[in-house]
Amino acid sequence: MKSSTPLRIAASLVCLTLTTAFGSTCALAQQEGRVFPLKGGAAVKGIIIERTRDKVVIEVRGANQSFPSNEIARVVFEGEPQQLTRAKDFIGQGNLDQAIDEFKKIDVPSIKIDDIKKDYEFYRGYLAAVNALRAKGDAAGAKTLLLNWAKENANSNLFYSASEKLGELAMATGAPSEAAKYFGVLAASPFPDLKVKGGYLAGKALLALNQTAEARAKFAAVTQAQVSDPASLKLKKLANVASISCDAAEGKADQALQALEKVVDESDSADAELFSALYNTMGGILQTSGKHEEAILAFLKTDLLYASEVDAHAEALHWLSQLWPKVGESQRATEAKSKLAKLYPTSQWLTK
Repeated sequence: MKSSTPLRIAASLVCLTLTTAFGSTCALAQQEGRVFPLKGGAAVKGIIIERTRDKVVIEVRGANQSFPSNEIARVVFEGEPQQLTRAKDFIGQGNLDQAIDEFKKIDVPSIKIDDIKKDYEFYRGYLAAVNALRAKGDAAGAKTLLLNWAKENANSNLFYSASEKLGELAMATGAPSEAAKYFGVLAASPFPDLKVKGGYLAGKALLALNQTAEARAKFAAVTQAQVSDPASLKLKKLANVASISCDAAEGKADQALQALEKVVDESDSADAELFSALYNTMGGILQTSGKHEEAILAFLKTDLLYASEVDAHAEALHWLSQLWPKVGESQRATEAKSKLAKLYPTSQWLTK
């Protein structure tokens, strides 16, 4: 491998010369850059010689290092706009508004390297999806951007992330059958954590389609998965809650409510994602059983305690707007509906 390095350097110099002289786009198969491991530690710098759906291979001083896609926080290319690099950093830190602000500053015509162009187009769609899912942007436009990118980059290490966001957009816009297909890409990956995530999300999509048996099978696979990372363990808990809702859908409401109460008693109420799912599931079962006051109390817990969970909060507000009139509180129904429209103007729950 050492003997090939000078050839790559020479190719880079030729590309640089052509780009400088003629302003042409240069698509190198190998590009200098850095790979940042997801679990922290120093970035690995070298020549990126391979990017596939499942791995990135980087040559460091003549030796190859391979990183599985699910263990990569981000890849940064030499020569990419600083704003793009900063946007990637902010995404990794969870500072999405700052990432969007940085991304808007990118001088797109200055990007000449093909790998960097592909990254730009991915993050353009990804951040548009983030905005749409927070009810701050156009879901249809975000979907178009990501689909266009995915058609050209189906073997990219970013493909799983694109598929996940496409699935989330499909769910948010009331297209669970599409969502199940996108989430199926994750479930079919070779990585246990992505299998768990994809299986859980596909199960939720199938449940939205009232395909209870198929959904239960997905949730069972998740709850039985041999995983130890925190994210997957949380998904196992959520899959258990979703599986209990399958019991209720099959006429076992009392049994399901008892099981949910047990999960509440055994879990940490600081887990907003889990508890918003628990209370919304309880609320759904209770209202189906005609227990409107109890259902309202369940949805109010999500509204008042776990509003940070956007989709769960929107769902709770929707059902509160439907339930308040049943107990003679029409004004509170109007308030819930107005709150839903104000906070989540593009949410699917507004049109249900």
